[in-house]
Amino acid sequence: MDMAKKRKRQQKKGTIRATGPAAPSEEMTNRGGSNAAPEAFLALAAPEVVLLGGSGDVGARLARLLLENTDAVVTSVSRRNTAAFDTHGGRLRHISHDLTQPGGLETTANACVVNLTEVTPPAYARQVVDSGGCWLESSATPAYLGAIEAALHGAAGPGTAILGVGAAPGLTNLLAAEIAAKAPETVQIDIGLEMGMGRHYGVAATEWFLGAAAKPYPVIIDHEQREVTPGQLKRSFAFGKGQRPRRAIGYGFAEQMLIAQRSENRLKTVRSFVAIDPPWMTRSLALILGLGLGPAIGRNARKLAKWMLRGPAFGQAHTRIVVEGYDDNGQLAGQIRVETGDQAEATAAVILATLSGVRVDREPPQQGATMITDHIALEAALAALRRVLPETRVSTSLGRAAADQPKADS
Repeated sequence: MDMAKKRKRQQKKGTIRATGPAAPSEEMTNRGGSNAAPEAFLALAAPEVVLLGGSGDVGARLARLLLENTDAVVTSVSRRNTAAFDTHGGRLRHISHDLTQPGGLETTANACVVNLTEVTPPAYARQVVDSGGCWLESSATPAYLGAIEAALHGAAGPGTAILGVGAAPGLTNLLAAEIAAKAPETVQIDIGLEMGMGRHYGVAATEWFLGAAAKPYPVIIDHEQREVTPGQLKRSFAFGKGQRPRRAIGYGFAEQMLIAQRSENRLKTVRSFVAIDPPWMTRSLALILGLGLGPAIGRNARKLAKWMLRGPAFGQAHTRIVVEGYDDNGQLAGQIRVETGDQAEATAAVILATLSGVRVDREPPQQGATMITDHIALEAALAALRRVLPETRVSTSLGRAAADQPKADS
């Protein structure tokens, strides 16, 4: 059935309450959006992709990638009222809706719903799975992800939920799984993420990062779950090949628990660290956290985020990830380094790769909560990154080659 006709029929039935086609972001326009349908290079199992929080930084980029590279109908949902303006033949729609109240929001069966905001009640994930749809969860917050898992517990619907979809978590989980598979002696995984501040990210992303400074988070160390505060754990990573190690601080990204739980007790320690480029910003954040000012930052996260976005940008707009595996003697067993571009663009690219890998019609379906590693291989995520961000570079060292690498301080 013609997708535009199907869309109109759904609107008449009241299944989709749309306010009109979403206005393309400035970035979409600059990329040359047109009325002609693009040549699709990725096939999606679901004809419709719903982006919750779709008017944000990642959402706008993901919408553009979907329109350029697939034939899916894209529905963006947010509280923002978007003017009726269409450059994609009716394939991009917008629903103005308060996501804290998803009860009035309905999607078609078998739709893929990508959650890009943490204001969505977790019960909506269960609703989507029960109706046969696919839920992709991008949250990096352990507490919110735990609420999503609790809502999905015991779900017997025909749909699938995929946790940890994006760059971190997401790509980091795939990198850790690759090391664990290729270097089976690995018992510890350390993840280092460097975020370049060469451009301003959205208010929501900046607020999340600042808010996380106030929140103790769970981490598995020596097979025991511990609660630590941001900045309590420290170590250094060589984010660039041949470059000197840079300081990174422990932070509450959710993948460290997801990776540890999925290892079935094989991994005794999984830790995540963050660094900011330029390095002086990492040192400043470490000092502030060391002085016990994390709670104050968290209480004022929104005000601080808006203030930061009015100031100048520093450093480079890039993302660098290093994942290292260590054996029981503390020797480096495997290392994979990914250097790529803008973090929001990288996150959107990995989500796009996941959407092309998931199959809502598989028999039997993967019911309930699954992980990104259940649906796509690392190669698929890296291929999507390279296509979207051609500057992406990957280096891998395993076994003896990894052992010969200089070991960063812990």
